[in-house]
Parts: sequence; structure tokens; C-alpha cells
Amino acid sequence: MSNIWELDFYSRPILDENKKKVWEVLICETPADVSSDVKSLFRYSQYCSATQVNSVWLRTALQEAINQAGSAPTRIRFFRRQMNNMITKACQEAGIPALASRKTLVLNQWLLERSETVYPNEPGYQGGTNPSVRLDAPLPQRLPDALEGEQWGFVTLKVSDFTDMPDWEIGFGEGFPLELAQLD
Repeated sequence: MSNIWELDFYSRPILDENKKKVWEVLICETPADVSSDVKSLFRYSQYCSATQVNSVWLRTALQEAINQAGSAPTRIRFFRRQMNNMITKACQEAGIPALASRKTLVLNQWLLERSETVYPNEPGYQGGTNPSVRLDAPLPQRLPDALEGEQWGFVTLKVSDFTDMPDWEIGFGEGFPLELAQLD
């Protein structure tokens, strides 16, 4: 199974001593399947001053995360299209393919958690000034063949039925822990 990471690099609702926004890189591992324990997944975070924000700094932080994890991911997903160039360049220099994707469930939950429990306790916190998790509506695209429905049926599944998901024949190949959907 491939090891995929989710990455965010963006300003946070925190000002430094010079009244400049503090940036942060967050990197977390994507769960491999429905049985993954979200709490055991790799996580890395590091603050960055506004004067150091560039692909070189991000590349260095990415290398530190790889060193901490013990191995590099097979690819990296990120959701902020406005950071596409910087993230893609840093990942390219690290030899890791990067992909803009909305499938960053663990990262989005981690961002919300940090917005409630970490950032408000930081010196220079500016509540309500930075919408950290904002997803722009993408242009509609054709669904992959594996997701196209030729027939429809309405079924009811118990949450416990999803434990068998790794055995199902699904063309898109990935599931996620049910606790991310608050179904545990």
C-alpha cells in the first residue's frame, strides 16, 4: 500500500512581534483503509515567519518531516490551489509527486482541531481574522469510469459492515477510517 501524505502551508491567525502573519506547515499521513487508527498516523508541524515563506523553506521542512517519519511518502496531497506553485516546486525538488486534491480529510480535521485548541493559546492570536480552511468550488469534471453508476440501488449498511471494506472490489482503491465521518 502506498504511503500518502496531506500537506498544508499557509498563514495562521497569529501575528509575530513585528505584526506579521505567522505561517505554518502541517503534514499528516493519509489513512490507508477503514481499519487505520487515526491517532497513530504520522503528523508534523512547524511554524515559519512571513519573511521565510518560499519553496526552499518548505522543501527543508519537508525533508525534516521525512527524516522524522523514517521514509518519504509516495505522493503528497494538498487542497489550497493558491499555494499550488510553491508546494509543487518544493515537492518536485524532494522527488515526491504533489497533487491538488479535496481528499485531505485528516488534514482538514487537524486544522479545525488546531483552530480550536492550539492557535487561541499562542501569543499574537487574532481570532476570526483568517479563514484557514476554505475550499473553493472546483470546476465540474467527468467522473472516473470506476465511479460512474450504470444502475442505482438504495441499500442500508450497518457501520460494522464497513470493516469488510478492504475485501470489496472498488475501482478507486481507497477507504478511510469511519471515525473521520464520525461513524465509529
